[in-house]
Amino acid sequence: MKVDMMVLGGCQMEFMYKYLAIAIIISFIPYVRSFFGTIHTLIHETGHALAALATSGKVYSISLYSTTDGIATTGSRSRFSSIIVAYAGYTFSSLFALLAFYLIANGHVLILFYLFFALALINLLLWVRNAFGLSWLLGYVIASAFLIYYQLSFIKEMITYILSSIILIQSMISSFIICFLSLSSTNQSNDANVLQKLTFIPSFVWGAVFLIQSFAATYYVILFFI
Repeated sequence: MKVDMMVLGGCQMEFMYKYLAIAIIISFIPYVRSFFGTIHTLIHETGHALAALATSGKVYSISLYSTTDGIATTGSRSRFSSIIVAYAGYTFSSLFALLAFYLIANGHVLILFYLFFALALINLLLWVRNAFGLSWLLGYVIASAFLIYYQLSFIKEMITYILSSIILIQSMISSFIICFLSLSSTNQSNDANVLQKLTFIPSFVWGAVFLIQSFAATYYVILFFI
């Protein structure tokens, strides 16, 4: 165990490429993608919710769907606050991926596990109300509590590696999709088009911003943490 901590602390994390490869494969398998990819949706929608609270707004509900889509229903006090909230989803996902790999690289895997657990529990108790979202969160919280109770540290670490990798990969895939949609259609109800309505800046610009920052985060992770 001491050797493992030294390896992580020195950022010698080549083993994480295996988990990134698993995350890529999972992202293209139906049903499996739905089960695991929801963690990214949870992080994305939590970003909207936290931005609303940080700008003195309200969070009414969050919905998580089996398609890995999600909706955060929030209230904002001003146009500027609405812009911040709309921008926060993809940005928070990229920043969270950076945080996750930073914690892993510095040997704080279990802290990250408990962070996932706390976010799931908060969403379960406060915000998520649709059937799939509730069932997914309840299952995640119960499974995590089981691992905590029986002190199954190895499984906790393995799950944390997989979930962190999925968040990183899904942040790239979803930002690519939103960028493509912003170029091909103006009728999609997505963050880029919401930002276009709020700022009058074309949606494809916002799509490009989301794409660039997600790839920048991935580049930074690979360069410094793997």
